[in-house]
Amino acid sequence: NLVYWLRLGFAVVAGLVYTVLGLGRGGVAAGTLYALGVGIMFYVASVFLVKNVLRYGPSELSGPRKHVSLGMGTYIIWLIFTMTLLNTLLPAAP
Repeated sequence: NLVYWLRLGFAVVAGLVYTVLGLGRGGVAAGTLYALGVGIMFYVASVFLVKNVLRYGPSELSGPRKHVSLGMGTYIIWLIFTMTLLNTLLPAAP
């Protein structure tokens, strides 16, 4: 349960960072690459946190690779939702 909420929080922070830094203003191709880069960077940070800081292993997560795959869908959906919402609500810089 903690892993899902952690991934959701990381997705919201990643979407906020993407929007605040204005990474989507360089066009569709560059914005997509930046979104993938920011998304992957924050997801890797969340995997590191789950595995090394919280020390959740296979016994706690019910599988050998669950520290990577658990909550991935939640992360992707919330990342896209946050980027879309913030890019819609916040005005573009001149």
